[in-house]
Amino acid sequence: MLMEASLQTSEAVVRPGRRRLPRSWFIGIGSIVLVTAIWGFSNIVMLRSEMVMSPVVMLWFRFSAGAVLFMPWVLRRRFLPRDLALGIGTGFMLGIPVLWQTWSMYTISVDQVAFLTAMYVIFTPLGVALLRRRLPKPLVWVAAVASVCGMALLLGRISLHLHIGVLWSLLAAAGLSAQIIGTTSLSKRMTSVEQAGLQSLGAGVSMSIIMLVQGLLHSSIYKGLFHWTGTEWAAMLFLAVVATVIAVFLQARGQARVTATEAALAFNMEPVWTAVFAWLLLGEGLSAVQGLGALLIIASLSVVSVAEES
Repeated sequence: MLMEASLQTSEAVVRPGRRRLPRSWFIGIGSIVLVTAIWGFSNIVMLRSEMVMSPVVMLWFRFSAGAVLFMPWVLRRRFLPRDLALGIGTGFMLGIPVLWQTWSMYTISVDQVAFLTAMYVIFTPLGVALLRRRLPKPLVWVAAVASVCGMALLLGRISLHLHIGVLWSLLAAAGLSAQIIGTTSLSKRMTSVEQAGLQSLGAGVSMSIIMLVQGLLHSSIYKGLFHWTGTEWAAMLFLAVVATVIAVFLQARGQARVTATEAALAFNMEPVWTAVFAWLLLGEGLSAVQGLGALLIIASLSVVSVAEES
């Protein structure tokens, strides 16, 4: 059970007494927070791009182009079958949950989708606990609850109704949790570039299959393919190079230095950045209650750092 052994190594950081966290921990958290800032801005880019093209086409180009750019590093090494399967599998869980989120928005609001997807903050420590056969520390649960409460305040009033979008959002949360746990396991057995390459390949393949199937059912999604304006090309290249190649590499680099649970809490900074960029670029207001929610999400990282020090 390589995955389980790796998680035990990365999650069970036990230190006698109280000691300062190593510099690598701050580098890891900083890398993931930078990823959330990139993805927060990319949410604004995708929101505008969805007005002129199908979401599945956008995701297909984003992840397929990323896979092509990473291909020299992927072909350079002969991977063990288990590592290859895990790398491509986590890549599926990198791309497909984003599509599930998009499908969710057809029946429930964007705020509801964001809140439900943020449940990966709870799913991740639960998944790690099952693999390790040991419950997370109490402070980890405090941090997770604080992060979820912060998300609720950041998004405002959450009114959930039983629509198919609720199921898609929860599936997206479970998929993202699996991707985070798988990335932590892979980071112990290959370089960040190799890991990012395999995941981009998996995401690209999954989006290619889905686009082909959807194209057979609705050929209209191919309308205007590659006949984009300069602004649209710039948006697509940003999503492929910055939001995929650079961001996935930074995620792999960051998760090599922190636990899967810490990574999940740090990834919850994404809606904070989305709200900030929406405020700066789209003129959307940011209330005091939303600001308090953002502070709670940030504080959850401090709580989990205390848990790791103890």
